[in-house]
Amino acid sequence: MNARQLSRRKFLMWSGAIGSATLLAACTPPAAEVGQPAAAEGDGADAPAAEPVTIVAKAWPGSPFETESILAAIDEFGEAYPHYTIDWQTEPQAYGQKVLTQIAAGTPPDTMYAGSGDFFSWVIQGVLLDITPYVMDHAGFSNPEYWTHYEEELKRCTWEGQWYGLGSCWVCPHLYTNLDVFEAAGIDPPSNNPEEAWTWDEFLTVAKALTLDSNGRHPDDAGFDADNIEQHGVQWPTWFIPLHAAIGSNGGRYTAPAPDGSFQFDSPETMQAVQMVADLVNVHHVAPHGAFFSEIGMNNLEALGSGRLAMIADGSWNLLRIQPLEFNYGTGVLPYMQTRYTDIQAHNQVMAAGGKQPDATWEFVAFLSGDFYQKTMCQGGLWLPTHTSLATPEGVASWLNADVHPEGYEMIALDYVNQYGHTMYMGPGFWEANGIVSSALDTVWIGEAQAVDALPAAVAEANQVIEDWRNRS
Repeated sequence: MNARQLSRRKFLMWSGAIGSATLLAACTPPAAEVGQPAAAEGDGADAPAAEPVTIVAKAWPGSPFETESILAAIDEFGEAYPHYTIDWQTEPQAYGQKVLTQIAAGTPPDTMYAGSGDFFSWVIQGVLLDITPYVMDHAGFSNPEYWTHYEEELKRCTWEGQWYGLGSCWVCPHLYTNLDVFEAAGIDPPSNNPEEAWTWDEFLTVAKALTLDSNGRHPDDAGFDADNIEQHGVQWPTWFIPLHAAIGSNGGRYTAPAPDGSFQFDSPETMQAVQMVADLVNVHHVAPHGAFFSEIGMNNLEALGSGRLAMIADGSWNLLRIQPLEFNYGTGVLPYMQTRYTDIQAHNQVMAAGGKQPDATWEFVAFLSGDFYQKTMCQGGLWLPTHTSLATPEGVASWLNADVHPEGYEMIALDYVNQYGHTMYMGPGFWEANGIVSSALDTVWIGEAQAVDALPAAVAEANQVIEDWRNRS
């Protein structure tokens, strides 16, 4: 499939699938000197004043920390490019659909976020500018040694050998722990060192030891009351990022690699992994059911802080959200079923194919993809680095924050991500097909059906959707 311009007719078909694709803000890489804007052309006392340029950038809104960080980055960029004005626009609802509406109307933003679930669809439909010439002309981006995980960078940023975006950062799921709960139970918490990751059986043993009913009994004790659990050992969310990590650790796949993109939930490895996650709730009683959080009036991080949960498997970006809860938290790598594995992804910074000023826009995109911005986001706990310059001892010291990152967290950010992190291909039709599979998964999560019974028919239906989208493009 070749990239081409998005027609108004095709837009009507494609925009309906955009919506749930924007889940989180991600990371970015450098420009002139690492993390600093290049000197503006014409600098000097005798240089003529440069023509003013307004660059329209589109994003979904983030936390106050993210907003503060992007404004600081825009100010820094403006020091080198005083004739550039950045019009930073955020769209809180239906972000992807509204971006496509602007593009179809002939008024595209110059640059925007492309979520993992939108990026390849936008490439194939001709929405995005091929930035390969810019990337290849950049001393940093064009060098494989610039990136900490180059092969995965290529998988998420390129299509048919051409670059259409720059990855903002990495994020990954890992364990969060309430260290006071572990200490009270006399159990060592999980390690941040991927070589010390628990096997699934070891993880389950710990989760059982940390699960208590109202009488202080554990799940394997006689008389354990599964209907009155005061403290659950773990929560493993079942949306696509933590689920992909579990599936991958069992040797399965969520979707086939590009350009296929078909759903793989009918493979024995994937079905087994799904069942093992479901059994945490329905068989072993170490994880809460879906309505638990609404019943107790807390989200999973709050439940962790209160001691209602001992561990959760969730995204690295939650380091930003966990800090205000002010409890003794730790982190650890995920347990594995057959092989160490975690999901890595993040949004790409992209340029619209119909943008009127690509050269100026590239200067801003390159800056956002530099160390200055990425380092700031890493310091707050939102992002994980993708640049080797931030993986050296000096580089790590520039973003590792004792007020945010637990001791040894750099092993998650660097060793775990770069040795065991894998992206997932989310091609055209992903969200529609994922909805079909998710409906079948829901019956497994609540214990109404086994994965081997619920998933094969749903996969066949989902993959027909993928095939239909492939034929449209």
